[in-house]
Amino acid sequence: MVGSFLNVLIARLPYEKSILWPSSRCFACYQPIRLTDNIPIIGYLRLRGKCRKCGVGYSSRYLWVEIATGLMFLVLFVIDVVSHTTGGPGFIRPIHPVEGLEFSYLNESAILPPLKCWAYFVYHAVLFSLLLAAAVIDAEHRIIPPLITYSGVTIGVIAGALLPWPWPNPVSTATALPTDSSWIFPELWGRIPIGAQPWPFWGPTFAFAPPGSIQLGLLNGILGALAGSLVVRLIKWLFETGFGREALGLGDADLLMMAGAFLGWQIAVLSLFVGAVMALVLKLLGAILMGRKTELADDTRELPFGPGLALGVAVIWLVWPWLGPQVQFVFFDRITLGLTVSVLCVGMLAAGLLLRRPLDEAPPGAKA
Repeated sequence: MVGSFLNVLIARLPYEKSILWPSSRCFACYQPIRLTDNIPIIGYLRLRGKCRKCGVGYSSRYLWVEIATGLMFLVLFVIDVVSHTTGGPGFIRPIHPVEGLEFSYLNESAILPPLKCWAYFVYHAVLFSLLLAAAVIDAEHRIIPPLITYSGVTIGVIAGALLPWPWPNPVSTATALPTDSSWIFPELWGRIPIGAQPWPFWGPTFAFAPPGSIQLGLLNGILGALAGSLVVRLIKWLFETGFGREALGLGDADLLMMAGAFLGWQIAVLSLFVGAVMALVLKLLGAILMGRKTELADDTRELPFGPGLALGVAVIWLVWPWLGPQVQFVFFDRITLGLTVSVLCVGMLAAGLLLRRPLDEAPPGAKA
């Protein structure tokens, strides 16, 4: 059902149409779709992907988005809820270990997951649903509608304030960390508890924003959104200065701004670089599957970055329990962080200049 709603967003937002009115109907004959024909997945298969009235075929994207959403929700439920049950099979281990989510399904009073497990799951499900919708729209239309990203930022900031780090872990798991020294030392690696907001924006946290407070949740969400947007805009400006042509779109900045509002600035920043690799991989796979190997060289200068960026967010979030401790000394040390940012900025400017040179040196009349 969520996938069906995402299809409405994907089909209408690029054309600035209302997502509430009119009801679902065929875009060819404009006849309303029956309620029974609008059942997710089953309705598409029953009609064999065609309109009952006029026989015009529907895009297979409707089916695949619904299937992908269902599978995504299943994977999130296993990671966020099922893996935190106790007394179950030995092979089930938390992928994202969260002490505050443990419950036993062998206990008759706790057969169903508690409310906080559902809240933790919904928190991530909303983000990944919006990422999926934005990625599909960008792949089809090369745009990312602001209604998706700005709504996502608003939801992320408000939800983060209500579910501040280290929730759903007890606040005591955070207060056990030192409050008078930096969190860059090896003895602290891996000791930062992961919550709905995976990490705090800084460590140790400031006195006016203690762990578990609304202030900390708001700061995490707002700073994560700002960092996600600014890092894309900075890379865009540096690369375009060297490259001499437009590279990234501002919709990509909005997409990462939304991810930062939910997951914090550390995951948002790393997702940009992983997303760049994912975008190239998706482009290569698409070209091979579509039988366009000969056109690949002419077409790789332009590609939708949204799908790769959304996939980069998902990958970084998934591996964060293992990746986070490895980069902890970078994020909580001002000098190391400043040097890293400086090297990356110089590298992006140099990359733009190197890629620009072949275009500048091309002979007159050559194909650009």
